[in-house]
Amino acid sequence: MVVLAILLLLIAAVVFTRAPLDVAMVGCLVLAVLAGEVDPGQAFLGFANTAVLMIGALFVVAAGLRQTGAIDRIAPLFIGRPKSERAVIARLGLPVTTLSGFMNTTPLVAMFLPVALDLARRLKTSPSRFLLPLSFAGILGGQLTLVGTASNLVVDGLYQEQLAIWSEGRIDVDPAWRIEGATRFLAVGVSGVVAAVLGLGFLVLFGPLLLPDRGAESSREDPERYEVRFKVMPDGPLVRRTIEQAGLRHLPDLFLAAIEREGRRLGAVGPDEPLEASDILCFVGSTTGVGELRRIAGLEAEDDQARKVEAPPAIRTMVEAVIAPNASFVGRTVRESQFRTIYNAAILAVHRRGERVEGRIGDITLEAGDVLLLETHHGFLSSHGRGNAFYLATTVDNARFPRHEKAPLAIAILIGMIACLATGLLSPVVATWLAALAMVGTRCVNASMARKSIDFSVLITIGAAIGLGTAVSQSGLGAAIGDGLVELAALVGGGDRLLLAAIVLSGAIVAQVATNFGAAVIVFPIAISTALSIGSSPLPFVLGVMAGAGSNFLTPFGYQTNLMVYGPGRYRFLDFPRLGLPLLAIVITCATVMIPLVFPFR
Repeated sequence: MVVLAILLLLIAAVVFTRAPLDVAMVGCLVLAVLAGEVDPGQAFLGFANTAVLMIGALFVVAAGLRQTGAIDRIAPLFIGRPKSERAVIARLGLPVTTLSGFMNTTPLVAMFLPVALDLARRLKTSPSRFLLPLSFAGILGGQLTLVGTASNLVVDGLYQEQLAIWSEGRIDVDPAWRIEGATRFLAVGVSGVVAAVLGLGFLVLFGPLLLPDRGAESSREDPERYEVRFKVMPDGPLVRRTIEQAGLRHLPDLFLAAIEREGRRLGAVGPDEPLEASDILCFVGSTTGVGELRRIAGLEAEDDQARKVEAPPAIRTMVEAVIAPNASFVGRTVRESQFRTIYNAAILAVHRRGERVEGRIGDITLEAGDVLLLETHHGFLSSHGRGNAFYLATTVDNARFPRHEKAPLAIAILIGMIACLATGLLSPVVATWLAALAMVGTRCVNASMARKSIDFSVLITIGAAIGLGTAVSQSGLGAAIGDGLVELAALVGGGDRLLLAAIVLSGAIVAQVATNFGAAVIVFPIAISTALSIGSSPLPFVLGVMAGAGSNFLTPFGYQTNLMVYGPGRYRFLDFPRLGLPLLAIVITCATVMIPLVFPFR
């Protein structure tokens, strides 16, 4: 009862207060230790769990993919450029669900999370409309094969041990109870495939109706603050691609106003207009839009000054600076001022008295009060931000400068990691950390950025959740929940299928508070004893445990990917059951109907 009270306190803290999830989880774990429900040595072992270590490594891998712009190259191959919320959910969900059947779900969500955030910005909608379906799609995919989620492997290992115990005890084991080879690998997919198809359909059709709108990141900045001019690099990947194919049509906070080509200015450019080498693209937009533009491979500032700034991409940033009246370059053109040489900064655009200044950057005459959009380094503010030349200088948020030349290498590292995870060549934690170290070692991301990319609040939350799962198991709460549901089903008299549904539901409920690992360990013996007591094959009930333990749809702390999207999506506790209860009903129905058709009770 003490553990139950602590879990109810945790849920109340998350639902009714603004307590951060990681603080609430750790606080309740400490309460469980003080109450003597779990040994301190075991309570905090979760922080050294391989799942926690893997997720830490995957944050670094994802940072390498972002820093090199690899994600911007991969994403269009999978999802294209959807224009509606339902299209985004469908195009994100299908590859994530499919791939989750053959590799760990966490790296997939880590890879597609920034893609979903970018799509939300492009459609000017809230990330909360996409991130929860992304996590749930990965969970649905975990039930396609034996290796889809770790809890499947746990249950399979327990079942093989049980079969060995029966054989050693000279207990007759029906050959139908054993499955090997491809059948063993795909058995859980008997219901998982159907549940995944129906679940994805539900997310696409009803997700936009049930998902909350927690607000999109909006800017009060003038959407037409600057005109920036970028050149299509002759040896870059954009030559001969259309505006649509190059991804230049729907940039957030930025639009393509014209193209200058061989002395001609082409206005009102259509999406099918092909780009040519050395085209000058004239964009109009805000600082956020310019930051998005700098992520696209194959473009460079028209006057080539940004390339000459002496700063590696990792320490580059964008700065807005207001020119002071006594600045030495007032009254001179940008070309005459030798601005880049003196300040190690390139002027990308100029804003003057509420209006953007158009034309070639080098020909613009600078005046006092002009706002300059600069590409420079992090040391600019300390060196020149408070000098005589500028009234005010501020850094532009979220400006990134990918190392596009490293993108193929980052993609190769990602493919190697996926291959190791899918084939079992290396253990998951070794494979992910090898990939993370490779990202740092090949300078796809520097060590400082790698450290900053790790979200320790997520790791703390997961480690504490594992500790609470241990308390649930040791206190007998999980077994009591499972036993009660099975006894209730037997009392109602619904037959074998109702008992199977009770096992699936037991696994799902325990998984919400004890993680999928805890649910697998807690509910498995209940499933075996239930099968034997009614003279049934244990196999349908074992597969039912897999289906239930992998259905972490109801709480943010039930599964790692739910925790990963909880913060970026600004979700609240009740958002999960709102969308998750129908999915859980789909899983239970599919398991109850499909499993006995292929693996009968008798």
